[in-house]
Amino acid sequence: MLIKKKVINYELTVRALDGKETVVSYNATTFYDRDRRLQGVFATARDITDRKQAEKQILDLALHDTLTGLPNRRLLNERLSQTMVAGKRTGCFNALMFMDVDKFKLLNDTQGHYVGDLLLIEVARRIHSCLREADVVARFGGDEFVVILNELDVDRDSSTTHSLMVAEKLRAALDKLYLLTSEREDQPEITVEYRCTASIGVVLFKESEGSRDDLLRWADAAMYQAKEAGGNSIQLFDPDNPIFQENSDQLEGQNKLAEP
Repeated sequence: MLIKKKVINYELTVRALDGKETVVSYNATTFYDRDRRLQGVFATARDITDRKQAEKQILDLALHDTLTGLPNRRLLNERLSQTMVAGKRTGCFNALMFMDVDKFKLLNDTQGHYVGDLLLIEVARRIHSCLREADVVARFGGDEFVVILNELDVDRDSSTTHSLMVAEKLRAALDKLYLLTSEREDQPEITVEYRCTASIGVVLFKESEGSRDDLLRWADAAMYQAKEAGGNSIQLFDPDNPIFQENSDQLEGQNKLAEP
């Protein structure tokens, strides 16, 4: 370790007998006598546990939605890229779901944004409860959520069946009555009963079927079609269906206009 005669800011995790871990920054340098014979090593260790925890908190804030605690769009993009790379190794299909809460604006307009936030928190909890540990759910923005189902099956039909079963489980979970209790300071506690549903677009993919942006756009196009059909429904993206292609082209145009 001291082959270059010194070590600077080498981080170590030290574990005490009681199991407590401390992260230290270790510095060391060799010293010699007049004849250049090694006499020993000067070493210091500085506790940097608080700094490492602060760095982790900053990273978590950068990658997670502050309201729901779910991964945000930035972390979603990373996870989706990882899923596409993993698909090359496993040969399995994966699924991407784009979800939009129906009638969310009505709740915001009638009950205020605070109650709307309570609904989004509960929506996030219900979605998460329906998924495997290996799957990913992220808040894309506003009342939009994205789900990644990882490593379904090497067979497309089997993967399609599985993804639609999960989508139906999500749709049913989000269709149940919401009891939203407002507990703000200096205001009486109020419980709002609300019913809303979700429109869900699903796209199946392997590593070679479109780019990351393509997959998000295709799932969004399928979701849009589900919403056009009245909401509270699921649509599977079909690249051969001209309706889906038209929606996808419109979304691509909107995204380009929104770019700085």
